[in-house]
Amino acid sequence: MARITNIDYKIKGTNDGKSSVIKTEAGAGQERETELYHPPGISSGPTVGDESVTVNVGSSGRIAIATQNYRLEVEVTAGQTIIYSTSVDGETLKGEILLDTDGTINMNGDDKRFVTHAELDAALQTFITALNLHTHPTAATGPPSPPTASMSLDISAAETTTIKTGG
Repeated sequence: MARITNIDYKIKGTNDGKSSVIKTEAGAGQERETELYHPPGISSGPTVGDESVTVNVGSSGRIAIATQNYRLEVEVTAGQTIIYSTSVDGETLKGEILLDTDGTINMNGDDKRFVTHAELDAALQTFITALNLHTHPTAATGPPSPPTASMSLDISAAETTTIKTGG
């Protein structure tokens, strides 16, 4: 294992685009520059001080296949998965998405609940209908007078299209 001393995004070797490149220091002060490989669709920026696991790859040198931050304890139980970010120094957990074993997705904790647009809109429209049908008795004799103007409510601008839920 080697300790990360610097992180950069640059073209490495003959590649067409930039990649995550980390500088590491192993035992006896041996410094190396390695390209950090990620699974498809996932990219992360390790922090200075993290440990890395590197392997030789043919004649092109070494690549880092994993990193570990021992300064921050992020524990999951069997079957859980967590995605998280840290402060730049790697000392503080900043954001997390925990995929729990019961199918629950907890985002930055579990003390609040999402409200879906359709259900909230239906409840508010029922409330507006009740308000519009509500009448007040008048001081004069005869039936109560209907409201003079009906209310409406449009919350369509509050609907998010980038976060979706089935729960």
